[in-house]
Amino acid sequence: LTVSCQTRTFTGTFKILNQNSKKLLTVAGASLADNALINQFQSNGGLNQVWYLYLEGPYEKHTYSLVNVKSGKALDNPGSSKTAGTQMQQFTYNGGANQLFVITPVADGTLYLKNVASGLYLDIAGASTDNGAHLNQFPFTGGSNQRFYFIPYNL
Repeated sequence: LTVSCQTRTFTGTFKILNQNSKKLLTVAGASLADNALINQFQSNGGLNQVWYLYLEGPYEKHTYSLVNVKSGKALDNPGSSKTAGTQMQQFTYNGGANQLFVITPVADGTLYLKNVASGLYLDIAGASTDNGAHLNQFPFTGGSNQRFYFIPYNL
């Protein structure tokens, strides 16, 4: 008999800022729907730019899920895609590996986020600094478009 137990611990509320673009991870159009796409946008004060961070277990250390404050939906790798360039979306939380991210700190205070299902890293497409640029997954490059600051946010 095998019994698995998943625990979920709330760890804080954050805005997530890309190091390269200085723009925030944003649910496009402040959508409340499953499958709404995630992009970057300049700070606009909307709760679609604010994320709850949950420590997930019993996974490897530093495994988290992110849930958008406005929509209540989780950051999600659609269909557990292993394809580089797949744009991230939001979807109802289900605890799947496609909604889990290993967060690795960097000496400069930024963080890398690796999707558990794909092994690929969150990445602003083409290192764009434009509003609306996609949040994709991509093999590790170490570029500033794959580094994010978590800025504490008080609701």
